[in-house]
Amino acid sequence: MATLDKNRFSGKKVLITGASQGIGEDAAIYFAEQGARVALNGRKEDKLRAVAEKLPKISGGEHLIVAGDMSVEQDVDRVMRDTIQKMDGLDVLICNAGFQISCPSEDISLKDFQAVMAVNVTGVVLCARAALKYWREKNLKGNIIVNSSVHQQIPKPHYLGYSASKGAVGNIVRTLALEYARHGIRVNAVAPGAIVTPINDSWVKDPKQYKAVSSHIPMQRPGESREISTVMGFLASDEASYITGQTIFADGGLTLYADFENNWSS
Repeated sequence: MATLDKNRFSGKKVLITGASQGIGEDAAIYFAEQGARVALNGRKEDKLRAVAEKLPKISGGEHLIVAGDMSVEQDVDRVMRDTIQKMDGLDVLICNAGFQISCPSEDISLKDFQAVMAVNVTGVVLCARAALKYWREKNLKGNIIVNSSVHQQIPKPHYLGYSASKGAVGNIVRTLALEYARHGIRVNAVAPGAIVTPINDSWVKDPKQYKAVSSHIPMQRPGESREISTVMGFLASDEASYITGQTIFADGGLTLYADFENNWSS
């Protein structure tokens, strides 16, 4: 585990969407442990309060709960406005909210496809739009980090909406990074592989499935949420001050295509 610096993000204000569980929850704890004031977003306020209770207290003010649906424009605008007003600013936006629906592609409903795209793509655009407008109006530097997926690169059959959304995220990050680099605003993504989180309980809690998933990963194990939070922390820090428009794949080597470790194709 990385060594924590309790002053690393002292005075920084960080908004994390999808912070009620999994990677978002761990990221909230991770940033708060290092002095950041954190705004927690998710759809269910009771779950956010449970996470808030786990956050260490900081000297720069209380952490904030800003419930809202990232697929709804009015909710996003309110969440962003309330965060900036109540925390008196915003330094880092972490777009973590996302979900997936499994379905054979010939059977996918338009409603389900649009629901995934609304959160995973539109939500990112709406949050980024509000943050960018604030930073530009105030002539401030800023930092956007998007939680993508290895499926930004690796196709995922039966998850057409999810694959499409993460492919889009990769180019959204590159486009925004290029557009705003001259203004001191950095935009990057983290692409996790197989991570032990509630969204993956179907295989995490099944020993046979867990072993099967691990066998496809060069490092022979899934990752932990903290191993993604630390990458987010790096991208949010001054240590990454010259990095923008990049997707960091934190996947145990999954995008090296473990099935080709032995050359079976020729």
